[in-house]
Amino acid sequence: MTNLPANLESNAPSSAPKASRRPLRSQVADLRMRYDSLPRRQQWLVVAVLVVIAWFAVDELLWSRAREWSSESGRIEAALDRGAKRSSTVSADLRRSVATFGPVAPPGPAAPGREDLARAIDEVARKHKVAGYSYEARTGQRVKDTDASILGSSIDRMQAEVKFETTADELPKFIADLESHPMIDGITSLRLQKNEQNRKVIVQATIETWVISAGGRGAR
Repeated sequence: MTNLPANLESNAPSSAPKASRRPLRSQVADLRMRYDSLPRRQQWLVVAVLVVIAWFAVDELLWSRAREWSSESGRIEAALDRGAKRSSTVSADLRRSVATFGPVAPPGPAAPGREDLARAIDEVARKHKVAGYSYEARTGQRVKDTDASILGSSIDRMQAEVKFETTADELPKFIADLESHPMIDGITSLRLQKNEQNRKVIVQATIETWVISAGGRGAR
């Protein structure tokens, strides 16, 4: 067995010591020393560059955001002013209609709005014993109201194409119950065709309710 030299451990190469990180105060002092060693003209040039960088940083981070908030608050204030002025121009007929039919319920969210519209149509159909009707829902054109999109979420028209058969005597009652249902905002299209075989009326109606856009304010 070969004996290893006693000084083998001392002869092994030692790992290089890690360079310690200079403290921040030392780095700042070094930069200050370099700055003081520059000629006066270069010192002013460094100051000018730092001022320009700081200006753009403040403009990008603070002032641009402040301008956006100021512009948005101005649009909101103008929309509120226009809304306040509308109340002074409301006609007497409209006031009587509100007193007769009650206030208008605000639109609900889009997700349950589709189900509520289908449920409302089914309730009226069951009431008048209308069976076998066809139903197809879609999202119509957005309600064009600039102030509504500024103050809150945009409003979409949720529409349903419904086709059914009923008697001529029952048709006016059916339409009246649809229009008076709280979940239905109106019937925008109504097409009638007489069925000569059973003497009933084939009705194709576009029924509409308004919902808050799922995309949020001003989306789409």
